This record gives sequence, structure tokens and C-alpha cells, in this order.
Amino acid sequence: MTAKIAIEPLKARPEMILVCASWTFGHWDCQAGTTFEETNRLFCDAANDTSSLPLTFVAIADGKPAGMISLRESDFKKRTDLTPWLASLYVHPAHRNLGIGLLLIEKLEIEAERLGYKRLYLTTEDSKSLYEKNGWQEIDCVRTPFGDASLMAKDLRKVTKVSPQAK
Repeated sequence: MTAKIAIEPLKARPEMILVCASWTFGHWDCQAGTTFEETNRLFCDAANDTSSLPLTFVAIADGKPAGMISLRESDFKKRTDLTPWLASLYVHPAHRNLGIGLLLIEKLEIEAERLGYKRLYLTTEDSKSLYEKNGWQEIDCVRTPFGDASLMAKDLRKVTKVSPQAK
């Protein structure tokens, strides 16, 4: 049985703010020296508007929170010259290996292009091959608070449409 998956802006699902903040804080920010309050504030800001950054999308599978992704002005302090950034891609363990991460990435790329961006950036310590399969290219090797990472970029001129399942 396949779960019905909806990808929605956080603005449409404000009850997900604390879920997104908890996932982000637990997975990344608690190790990076960010407070939970700072993380929560970022998602409150992302829920205010869908026409400017930060912007967050949530995946809902059969009514349950399944994942999230954000578009931010910056996500790597050593490269503030690059913008915008795909950030906080997270899929809950109970919903992994169902293609939800790819749906979130596709949706974010389309929204970034809608906002007028031509290129996106990200860092990843362990998911380089996932992004490469989706047209991302490594442009540098960097060191993050979590270890060695790939700095990646993607040109948005060839973004494909979101899968019908993600509407």
C-alpha cells in the first residue's frame, strides 16, 4: 500500500513548525552550537511568507509528518558569498526509502526557480551520490562542524516538474 504524500509550504501547516525545529535541532543544530530557540525562530520565519527566504516545505504522508526541506540565504558560514542554499533535508526514519526526499528536492528546486534563482548550493557529508543522481555537481571539498563535506551546486535552468504524487 502506497502512502498518499503531500508536499506543502510550512506556512500552510504551522502546526509543523515545532516538528521541523525539533528535527533540525536534533539532527544538526545541537551539534553546531545553535540553540533550540534560534532553530525554532528560523522555522517561524519560514512559515510567514512563501515569496521570500527562508522557505520550508513539509512532506505529509497519510496525515503524518514525514519530512522537510528548506531554502535559505545561507547555510555555510564560510561561503556567505553563495546564495541560496538547499538546507535541512530530513526524512523521518519511518518514511525513508519511499522517494520522499526526491519529492522534497524537486519541489524546492521548482520554488527556487519560481523565486528567480538560477543556481542552488548545499553541503553534504554523506549524501553526495543522492544529489549527483539529481544533477548536482561537487564544486569544492569543505569542512563543516560535522566533518569533511562536499560543497555542491545545481543550475536550475533544467528543473523538471514535480511528480504528480507530490501535489
